[in-house]
This record gives sequence, C-alpha cells and structure tokens, in this order.
Amino acid sequence: MSRPGYRVSTDRKRCEMLALETERLRLAVLRKSEAPRAAEYFINNRSFHKQYSQTHDEDYFTVSTQKKYLAFDCESFLDGSLVPFWITLKGSDKIIGRLSFFNFAYGGMMCCSLGYHLDQDHTGKGYMTEALRGAIAFIFDEYKMHRIEAFILPDNERSLNVVKRLGFHHEGQRKSYMHINGKYRDHEAFYLLEDDVKHRVTG
Repeated sequence: MSRPGYRVSTDRKRCEMLALETERLRLAVLRKSEAPRAAEYFINNRSFHKQYSQTHDEDYFTVSTQKKYLAFDCESFLDGSLVPFWITLKGSDKIIGRLSFFNFAYGGMMCCSLGYHLDQDHTGKGYMTEALRGAIAFIFDEYKMHRIEAFILPDNERSLNVVKRLGFHHEGQRKSYMHINGKYRDHEAFYLLEDDVKHRVTG
C-alpha cells in the first residue's frame, strides 16, 4: 500500500541510487559523479539562497567540495540516516532544487527532519509543494516514520506557506536554531504526523 503523489522509478539512471517520479518532477539520490550539476545549481542560486541558507564558505561552491558532499549523501543514504533528493523536471538533467530528510530517530520516536530549497527561476509554480508531497508520502511508506519536523525562518513566507499547504502543524519556536547568513537565527517549528496523511492505494 502506498500513498498518492509519487511512484518509484523503474528506469533508474546509473548516476542515481534511487529515483521517484511525481506528475512533473523527478526526485533522485545522486552519486558523486553529478557534482558538477550540484555545484552549478548552488552557484546559480548563491545570492538567492543566501538570506535563508546556512552559512557556507567559498569552497562550498566548488565541484571538488560538492563531490565530497555527494559521497557523504550516498553513504548516509545507505546507512539510513539521510534521504537526499535532487529535483529536476521530467526530461531534463538541470537541477532545480533539493529536499532532504535527516536526523532520523528510530525505535520509540520514528521521527526525522525536513529541509528544502528551490532554484530562483522555478519558484511560484508549485514544484516544491509537488516534490514534498511525493517525498513525504515515500518517507511515511518506506521508512515508517511517525513524525516529520521542519524548521523555518519566520520571514521566509514562501517556505511557511508550503508547509502549511501540506498540512504541517505549528509547534512553537526554536531559539538560535541555525547559523544563517552570518548569525544564529530563531526558526519556527512545524510537524506532520503519519496519521495526518491519508492512506490510499495508488493505481
């Protein structure tokens, strides 16, 4: 049984460890060979992401550093501590965003955290809502999570609207949660429970 919003791709490419498809998008866990694509994405969106992204030094935007990050992604995906999805439009190799599930706690908690960002030229089209809806359904189905958490800057209206649209509940505020654009910032805390997402079998 699976929830609507995604399907696991049966034509996975050599550069992908896992791929999901939604109506318009492909979400893939990429191997380190795709570091040039990742670096290009971050370079193109450096100014756009700066206001809401964690602080990075110059090396972060190089292919060599992104290769290390992707190698870490793959290792962490295999050990169940991270599920990192890079977002592309169907039929295109150009990365337009990323979402990831991390801080997995199993046993009595069955909880993880969620983070995401999108290309500046692809905002306002519903892509992130679509990607998250499919990826969240996959995480509940395959990882049997009970709770997914998201922490968002109070002035990031687009991200706040996305989680509200997806049914996340506001829980409070995390004080001095993450180093963003040069200083530690408070974040609004949201959560979504497995019971909040309807169980329906897709065709």
